[in-house]
Amino acid sequence: MQPLLSLEAVSKHFAGHQALRDVELGVSAGEFVALLGPSGCGKTTLLRCIAGFLIPESGRIRIEGEDITAAPPYRRPLNTVFQSYALFPHMSVADNVAYGPRRAGASRREAQGRAREALALVGLGEMGARLPRALSGGQQQRVALARAIVNRPKLLLLDEPLSALDLKLRRRMQIELKHIQEKLGIAFIFVTHDQEEAMAMADRIVVMHAGRIEQVGAPADIYRAPATRFVAEFVGEPNLIPATPAGPGRARLAFAGLELAVPEGTSCAMVRPEDVVLVEGAAAPDLATATGVVEDVVAIGSVTTVFVRCGDLVLKVARLGMSGADLEPGATVAVGLRPAGLHFIAG
Repeated sequence: MQPLLSLEAVSKHFAGHQALRDVELGVSAGEFVALLGPSGCGKTTLLRCIAGFLIPESGRIRIEGEDITAAPPYRRPLNTVFQSYALFPHMSVADNVAYGPRRAGASRREAQGRAREALALVGLGEMGARLPRALSGGQQQRVALARAIVNRPKLLLLDEPLSALDLKLRRRMQIELKHIQEKLGIAFIFVTHDQEEAMAMADRIVVMHAGRIEQVGAPADIYRAPATRFVAEFVGEPNLIPATPAGPGRARLAFAGLELAVPEGTSCAMVRPEDVVLVEGAAAPDLATATGVVEDVVAIGSVTTVFVRCGDLVLKVARLGMSGADLEPGATVAVGLRPAGLHFIAG
């Protein structure tokens, strides 16, 4: 099946700096895709190229097979929601949302009807008469979303639209935004530097670094099986255990003297903190264990992280709730992990 959006070797330069390097990506109709990466990785530049605000030096951008690489923004069947909601302060909420249909030639009556439908969809059906300044940040964000979807574009681009909201509101809006996207069936491309936001909302995550795509995959695959060391370190909190060659197809890990069969080129093994345990009493037969010293304990209520030094290696051990919060730095503990659960990373 032909993808809704196709990016073919898209590259972009700024004053000698290569912001995008041969980016290849396909997005299906109705899919929620998150562009995730640190500041300066190229995710917003890529979004602006898709929107038509920037023109790449090379490569092609297609929607349903049509080449739109050089088309102006108003000729593209998409819309964009920015970080700043850019609402017209002198217009009512309803008039803000009706502005797009009016510009497209709809009658005032039709535009107002479509605005009411869009506002109802985002849960603001009773607030059409208010001015933007009378709304909270979360409500303004939903007005901006209603304005973007009122014309039912094939693709909606969102450039960190939740970044100005406080933590609790942002998490609530993540859930609401995902539900709205599923109800509409419109493809979303969502730019964020917040890994938890991407994990919570996206069908697929595109991890970017230095203008390139490092990995594309479902959130669980990105988290459990990162393709590169950068992805492992950027998404979640990894324990990376150095590996040294120990013969053809084998490596010795810097933990408990483990020697294992590994893929060619393996430089380290990864295990997530929740998969490392503090061993009390006899260890299970499938656990590799080592003795270490507690360096620090960080308890945030829902999770307690214990930092344990085993020789030159410091392992993070995650425990639910406050279990382990009473451990003191300097205490001797045994830590264990399952070799079968290790993920090996090359390079």
